[in-house]
Amino acid sequence: MMNEQAIPATAQGDAPSASPVDWAAWEREHFVPLVQAAEAAGPDRSAWLLAVVLWDIKLPSLSLKDWSAIADRGLRAVRRLGDRAGEARLLECVGMGHARVNRLTESLRCHQQALEIRSELGDRRGEASSTNLLGIVRLHRRELSAAEEHFTRARALFEEFGDRHRAAMALANLSSTRCAAGRVDEAETDARRALEAHRALGARRSVGNALRQLSVIHRERGETGAALACAEEAVALALELRSETLEGYWLLALGKAQRAAGRSEEALASFHRAADLHARSGNRSREAMAWRAVAQVLLDRGRPSGAAGLAGRAASVHRELDDPWHEALALACLADATPGEESRDHRERALHLLSRYPDERAAAVRRTIGEGGLR
Repeated sequence: MMNEQAIPATAQGDAPSASPVDWAAWEREHFVPLVQAAEAAGPDRSAWLLAVVLWDIKLPSLSLKDWSAIADRGLRAVRRLGDRAGEARLLECVGMGHARVNRLTESLRCHQQALEIRSELGDRRGEASSTNLLGIVRLHRRELSAAEEHFTRARALFEEFGDRHRAAMALANLSSTRCAAGRVDEAETDARRALEAHRALGARRSVGNALRQLSVIHRERGETGAALACAEEAVALALELRSETLEGYWLLALGKAQRAAGRSEEALASFHRAADLHARSGNRSREAMAWRAVAQVLLDRGRPSGAAGLAGRAASVHRELDDPWHEALALACLADATPGEESRDHRERALHLLSRYPDERAAAVRRTIGEGGLR
């Protein structure tokens, strides 16, 4: 056990019970010093396990800076112990933390290291988890062939162990990958099978994710009513789960379905709420996606000056985050909002960024931009 005297005085008081705001303040004040104390007083096992627990319970008030400090201390502790399995588990947590704020290079490195350790240890279940997470990072980087390979392998491994929930999660990820590549029919089959499995298991978070994916598919096919229904159900689930992260993400799908249905006021409200939630969580990439979506609604309403400011802001964020795909989409929106030579420059820059992507959807987007717009 840790020496109680080594724990800072602020970490020894009772947690508040008055309100969520009080609890959030208590979290910020106590958990980082607690991990510091665990590392200082030992044993090291306490420090790294506490770091994993704090990740798993997903404290809403724990900032990226605080989590990074906790994770760094946990990694030092688990490496001193020589606990390779523990190191892989914590690397997995760190990798997911990086992905949450679009630090995809750092996330990829963590998950690759975790996979290498688990392969050395013969930990097949751990390999399945790391492989699925690598697929998610590859998908976010729009490395679609690699993502599909990772998800296919992860799904096979999960099925081998009889893990129906995670096998269905990998299937939903396959749907997202195939949809991103423009293979909508395959994506729908995968998403419906994943949704059926998640409903049977009562996995509400995963049900919401599959519904979001189906909303995207329906909208692309012009099936606006179905797109709205799926997205509305997903957002309702996020509210039931009290997850602002999920609410923000699924609101993007709802807003796009509302825009497609001509409900621009509702779409603006959804996109503004999504932007606020993603700003609060530190996900600058999705915040920028929300601002681009607002810009598109403003263009629909004949307000190009307001749209230009938001689209330019989104493009700058995606450029900082080294996300060429979403930068190109924001630039295409900016081109629609600006006149003459300036518009042509933005369009040419967008086409240049998109030239690195070989999939069907990228080709279709290039054609649309080349023909004069992406609205």
